[in-house]
Amino acid sequence: MASLNTGYLLCFCPNPSVDTYLWVEKLEKGAVNRAQRESRYPGGKGLHVALAIAELGEPVALLGVWGGATGQWLQAECTRLGVACFGPQLADWNRTCLTIVGPEAETRDTEILGMGPRISQPDYQRLLADFRELLPQSAGIVMSGSWPPGAPPDPYGPFLELARQHGKKAFLDCSGDALVKALAHHPFAVHVNKSEAEAISPDGGQGSATAHLMEHTELLALTAGKDGLFLYGTEEAVHAGCQLEQVFSAVGSGDCLVAGLAVAYRRGLGLADSARLGAACGAANCIREDLGMLYRMDVERLLPKVKIEFIEKVG
Repeated sequence: MASLNTGYLLCFCPNPSVDTYLWVEKLEKGAVNRAQRESRYPGGKGLHVALAIAELGEPVALLGVWGGATGQWLQAECTRLGVACFGPQLADWNRTCLTIVGPEAETRDTEILGMGPRISQPDYQRLLADFRELLPQSAGIVMSGSWPPGAPPDPYGPFLELARQHGKKAFLDCSGDALVKALAHHPFAVHVNKSEAEAISPDGGQGSATAHLMEHTELLALTAGKDGLFLYGTEEAVHAGCQLEQVFSAVGSGDCLVAGLAVAYRRGLGLADSARLGAACGAANCIREDLGMLYRMDVERLLPKVKIEFIEKVG
């Protein structure tokens, strides 16, 4: 395994993808639809986080499952953008995720998410072994996204336990059953959007969902689209919002926000400044065509525009 300097943020993306934008004039069901333009970007939630951290100037490593020709392309793009990649190589290709872009409001930002290559138990164990090797010299961990077919029922559990044993803070961004099981391992930080939080709440309410999540984590980043970021710590809570004149696409903004929070943690920022950086990173993703990516110059320009308000802590 290639050597790295100590103190890097370790990003974990179990299901990388080739994210493809397709521009269409009109999308008709059951008919032939031709794209006017298409663009491809390296994707997957954890991969987006790693690229954003690198763009912000912090050292980062990316652990993933790399499959076939698409996996080779993804690794080459990450390397070109300053992110070192680690993890097992599979024969089956990494997935493709499609985003439809068009003038019609009902079809704009329609996403079709691929499944990814099936991983076997030996593949999973190899991934865990690579994680174990990368973990000791890292400054913190970010675990993001779905798992491909073949993963165990509690896929993040062993990784979170290893992080805890090494005294490493873990940021977690996933949803559904994987999130429910992962919460039992008490990650340091959790990011969810409003609908994901309500989906695992005992009664489906946002307030109770927040209190429920705070029982399992020290830092909760709850996003609510244009309503911004609600960041809850153990002692205080803040709301961060950044108004944009124009939004190209919000796809990937949550990943960039998580990158900002991880960088804030590495830099030792307080809750309000962490929320400010996270919100600026999420907003920066929205104003460019590049899918799930940000530019440092945009983040720096947006930082002063982020409005911070201290709010009542839940629980």
